[in-house]
Amino acid sequence: MRHKAIFAALLLFCGTQVLAQDEKKDLKVFGYFQAAFGHQKDATIERNLKTFTLQQLNLFLQKEVVQNWSAFVNFEVVNSYSSQRNWGAFSLEEAWVNYTGSNQFKLKLGLLTPTFNHLNEIKNRTPLLPYIIRPVVYESSFSEVVGTEEFAPQRAFVQAYGFIPMRAAKWDYALYLGNSPSINTDPRRGVTGVDTTRTFLLGGRLGMRHGFFKAGFSATIDKFNAKVLRDSLQIRFPQFSFPADLFESVAQKRIGADLSYLAEKWFFEAEYIHVAYDFGATRADFDKRFFYATLGYHLSERVLAYVSYWDAHENLLPLWEQGFQVPTLGLTYEANDMVVFKLQSANVYFERNGHALDKTFNYTYCAVSVRF
Repeated sequence: MRHKAIFAALLLFCGTQVLAQDEKKDLKVFGYFQAAFGHQKDATIERNLKTFTLQQLNLFLQKEVVQNWSAFVNFEVVNSYSSQRNWGAFSLEEAWVNYTGSNQFKLKLGLLTPTFNHLNEIKNRTPLLPYIIRPVVYESSFSEVVGTEEFAPQRAFVQAYGFIPMRAAKWDYALYLGNSPSINTDPRRGVTGVDTTRTFLLGGRLGMRHGFFKAGFSATIDKFNAKVLRDSLQIRFPQFSFPADLFESVAQKRIGADLSYLAEKWFFEAEYIHVAYDFGATRADFDKRFFYATLGYHLSERVLAYVSYWDAHENLLPLWEQGFQVPTLGLTYEANDMVVFKLQSANVYFERNGHALDKTFNYTYCAVSVRF
């Protein structure tokens, strides 16, 4: 992992040097990062934690290849990444070429973040979002503890998209194809990073825009091998039997809906995601649900205040249903076009089978987001 990071850094350095020596090259290098200071309070055991962190950095490379064709690369670093200290993660998030035939038809080929609901494609634009901690299924820095890939598709390899004007409205569409979630990470099983099943991820979004109003419907379907989930359940609940054949090829379906509106001083956005699994057993229910809604108000041209509410639930039936709710509020200040200061506080409440648990967290963060 360490050598891969060093090699990527060398490539970036060499590319930058070539750019400086040849002004005819139109390679664009830009990006965002967000550094934060956080305080976490666990009310259950009266524990307080505090930390500085480079929450996320995205480095973009963009170039017009030939007429109607452009290329884009996105490197992402989270949680003060250091391979030497085993901190955070470094990843190649996107590397694609885009063909623009017209506004009605565009085509992306390569590793890409697919269109799903409102936030999925723009979740890494930290200076352009009001949040420090984003709605949790889109929060890259929490991916080690939250199954973000289960709620929203993280990658595809082919996407056709565009919009069709109809009077004062525009109808957006996107169709994409990618690997299933069963990506090999064990060199003993062959080449890593490849899909180990015969199925694909198939998904898309159909939406409508009218002025500052936007709404859409998203859906994906794929299959994956849930052997790891079965082994985990067998260890946690040895008194139950989990037949292996039920976990070999599990259909996963995501349904999403999004709504957003921007007025002169107000903005509103909301999303709903339902993840359904077909285990072929009538009593087994492993579905997941997530909802968030945010209402914001511009106190001035540079100051924005907002309140948001998130709700997540996960089934493990017939054993239990569990979830958490997060009310959060925040404030942002745009010092200039490149630097944004943020403040956010959130409380996390847990429940199981409809009953609140004596387990509450408070997160308070301040951050600076920078474009470069």
